[in-house]
Order: sequence, then structure tokens, then C-alpha cells
Amino acid sequence: MKPHTPSAPALQPTALIASLCLALAACTGSGGGVADDTSGGRASSSLTTNTSGSNNGSTAANTAGNASASQGPLQPGEEGYTLTSAEFQRLYGPGVYRQDGLGNTVVGINKGQEQVVSNRFRATVNGNLSSVRLYWQTGNGYSSGNHGSIRLRLLPDDGSPQHLPDLNATPLAESVFTPGTPVEYGRPLFADVYFGGAQPMQAGQLYHLVMENVDPDPWTNFISSNNAITNDDNARPARWLAVSDWATLLGTRTPQSGDAPAWSDLTQDGLRGNHYSPILEITTADGQKQGASTMESGAVDPDRIFTLTADHPIRERFVPTATRQINGLSFATAASVAGTLRWRILQDGTERASGTIQADQPNYEALVTDTSFRVAKSVWYDVALPTPITLTAGQTWDVEFQPESDSQWVFSVSRNGSTNGFSWPAAFTESHAEHQQDGQWINANHFAHYSSGRGDTNWPVVLHQGQ
Repeated sequence: MKPHTPSAPALQPTALIASLCLALAACTGSGGGVADDTSGGRASSSLTTNTSGSNNGSTAANTAGNASASQGPLQPGEEGYTLTSAEFQRLYGPGVYRQDGLGNTVVGINKGQEQVVSNRFRATVNGNLSSVRLYWQTGNGYSSGNHGSIRLRLLPDDGSPQHLPDLNATPLAESVFTPGTPVEYGRPLFADVYFGGAQPMQAGQLYHLVMENVDPDPWTNFISSNNAITNDDNARPARWLAVSDWATLLGTRTPQSGDAPAWSDLTQDGLRGNHYSPILEITTADGQKQGASTMESGAVDPDRIFTLTADHPIRERFVPTATRQINGLSFATAASVAGTLRWRILQDGTERASGTIQADQPNYEALVTDTSFRVAKSVWYDVALPTPITLTAGQTWDVEFQPESDSQWVFSVSRNGSTNGFSWPAAFTESHAEHQQDGQWINANHFAHYSSGRGDTNWPVVLHQGQ
């Protein structure tokens, strides 16, 4: 049963993942790992790394503002990077897009205001828009009646500093989506919406997918689009990405007035303690795709978080489809019991790199939300590998985490949307989350830790590629 909060926009903590960053108190050690607090502070933690074929020793995670390929992990910076930048292309892993929950945006009349929703994105491909896949939500407070008639238009950006949709421009593509009444009440709806008469998108340009309810009775007939959200204390939904490039905007106006909406940027400025991010897959006529579909997670504390011990390690298992050279590693976690966490990178079971991070005191906390649920907050750790590792396509690579001694560390999984029709690269399907249960590795399932999941979950891990 999904714990929904029936107001809109609303936090839906079905999908909650440990996310972004609590400053870690300074620790002693021979190396200097970076624990990143994206609210502005950074503090050192003990870090030791070694790589197969090189001498054992300590290596500091990069603390400079924006690391080059030779320096290891890319730092997020103040503004982030565009989707088409060389820097953003260095990132490989499911932790690039994060979330603490789901937040819905009603497309229709809500609390006396007509709501219009825009999903803003920077195109990474050239071509005519063929279809989009979104996460629609039904149920009390999220939808009503026959769910309305939703007009979707692909519009250019207006070029203003706020980057709003140009509502006076000719749409590059347009469609009307009518969910109808057969949808089971309270169930999510994943449907491809197809477009006709498209003009081509240009890679590198900003566009808006604008959703309006054109039903004659939008008070009675409406539906919500779902978004990934992160708690204010966990900073922006995509740590390395510029907010201009992947954002949810909410426009409000007097019902059926035809007035220009008053826009709020829910990714930049947030709403009710949360920052929003689209769950959206875009497909062109020639089959190219882009998007992000991280949609459910397990950061509800205490019900869904995973607490690691020396007898309960986890791993993110990668099978890359292209060969990649890796020189950095980032992951999000926090210590509920102080001590050491060991990480390892293994190729078909053979260790290729390893290291540790140290918390001299617990740095985990459960964050209060605008619902009765609490969500996990954790620290981003950035590690520079002393020697690059080549991830060979088709081979199995594990990034493993195991506490030492009595230490305990908290991780959370997220679902990537692949079982709901989303596909690569919107859904990160080149890895999946596993944990060791009773001595056996099984797929991570945040709803039932003792049962193997469907292979559609991921740990918050990012590998950094060289240039």
C-alpha cells in the first residue's frame, strides 16, 4: 500500500532515498576524503584507497571545485553542469538522479486555482518528438471523474532568466491525452503519449513540455503528474546538474480565465520543503531517447532503509554495454554507529580497488517532512582512484560496501522505472542493487528486505569517467 498524502502538490513517501549532504565532523587519517554538504560546507574524513597493480597507500579525494578527468571525481559546483556538457557526460551510474519521495502536481483545478505544469528540459538529441512517457497518479486528491483531457505541447523556452515556456510560440509538437475512467482508482498510470506534426528539436536547446487540462469541467475531471522530490535539507534532486536543464514548473491562474499563468520553479525554489524534478522519458521519431525515471525509493525511516553491518554488506552490480575508463567514485550514505566503511571495486570477483571512509561519530539523521514520515539524510563521499580502472563492456563489475567491526551505515535504494516501461537512458539499467542476506546475495527490495526484488533497484552510486 502506497502511503500517499492526498493534497497537491504533495509528498508521497513511497519513494524515498537517502540523499545529499550532511557535513561530517573532521576526522583524522592519512588521507583526506571529501564529505560534501551541498548547503555550502565540506569537511574531511579519513580515506584510504588502493588499486590493484599499484602500491598500497592513501589518496585524498579531490577537494578542488571542479575536478578535471585526471583529478578524479567531478565536484558539483554552485550551478551544476548542463546535460550536454563534457563534464556531465563523465558521470555514469544510477546516483546521478536522486529522490526522497514522490510529489504530485494536479493538472486542472486545485484549491480554487487552475494549474498548468511544465517539464523543462535541455534536449540532448536532434529530432522530431514522437512520444513521451510520464508517471500519472490517480486517487483521492490526485484525480477525479474521468481524469480530464490533458493537452501536451512542446514549446521553446522564452529566453528569460527564469526560463519559462513561450506560450505564444507555435508548438513544435502537440497531443491530447485522455486517460478515461477504466484506470483503477488509486493506481499509477504509465502511458506513452504520441505526438503528430512535430518540428525538430535541436540538441542543446531548452524546451518545455506544457500540460493543461482542456476538459470542459476541469473541477470534476483531472489527474496529477508525478515528480521525484528531495527534501530541502538534501539539496537539489540531481547533484551535478544545472537546475535549468531538468525542472518542474507550476503555473497558476484564475480558472478558465485564459490569463498567463504565474509560474513557480519547483526545482529551483521548492515547495513545502521539497524540490521537484520531472519523471519523464522523451522519444524522437528515429528512436533516440532521453529522460530520468527514478521513481520510488526506500528512504522511509525506519521501515525501508537498509542498515549495513559487517555481516550485511551491499553491492551495486554493473554490466556496462560500453567500455569505460573510471577514475573516481561517489556514493551517499551516513553512519548510524561510528566507525569504518570499506568500499571495493571488483571485476568478476577480483578486487581492483578498495578503500575506507571513517566517521568518528554518528552522522546519520532522519529528516522531518511535511507528512508523518521521516526520510533519510546522508553524506556524499567523493573518492579519487589513484589509478584509473577500465570497465570492460559485458563484464560484471561490483561496487561493494561493508562496515568494519561494530560500525553501522545507512543506505537506501531507488527504483529506476524499468518495470514500468521506462528504458535506457531514462532508466539506469546497466546496474542493479543487491545486498547479502543470510550469506546469499539477493536483489534489494525496500518493501521486504528478506525477499529478493525484481532487479529494478539501485544504490546511490556514481562512477566518474575520464575524458
